[in-house]
Amino acid sequence: MLLLGHLAKIQGLKGEFLMHELMDDPGRLTDLACLVLAPPALDLEPVAEPAPPARTVRLRSFRLHQDRACVAFQEIPDRTASEPYKGWGLWTTDPLAPLAEGESYRHDWTGCEVFVAGAKVGEVLRLDPTPMGYDMVVLRDTRPGRRGQRDIPYIKAWFQVDLAARRIELDPPEGLLDLDTVAD
Repeated sequence: MLLLGHLAKIQGLKGEFLMHELMDDPGRLTDLACLVLAPPALDLEPVAEPAPPARTVRLRSFRLHQDRACVAFQEIPDRTASEPYKGWGLWTTDPLAPLAEGESYRHDWTGCEVFVAGAKVGEVLRLDPTPMGYDMVVLRDTRPGRRGQRDIPYIKAWFQVDLAARRIELDPPEGLLDLDTVAD
């Protein structure tokens, strides 16, 4: 299954949700035949069919609200019924669109190990779209004495990606991975 986004907050009294979408074109939601809601901790990516507590839903409405997707489902009639689903993931079982050579889906990057000059520095948590038109590679820093995340803009010249090997070679500008450290 493919994660499309998360239900961020309830909008109004009719059970609509503002959505933190992870897809390039949220308008495509209206074309998808199978949508599934699942709790945030439930990973449905390796699953073909959802099991409880995940549940299949049908889109009742879709609109954009201040450049964010706003969705409602037939099975969730109002604001009161919506409350338990805040933060839940929205997934689909629909087949993915074919990609051109050299293209990949954002979810293909998740879990790839990242190396700089042959040394492992972390692993990709996700790719986030930005309003500037490029993706932000969110990296979990695994270097000794480090923790947390690093956000690295996807600049093609900085990345050599081998998705089959789950390996990314990163050649960032000097100091990019150390922007959060304070000089003595």
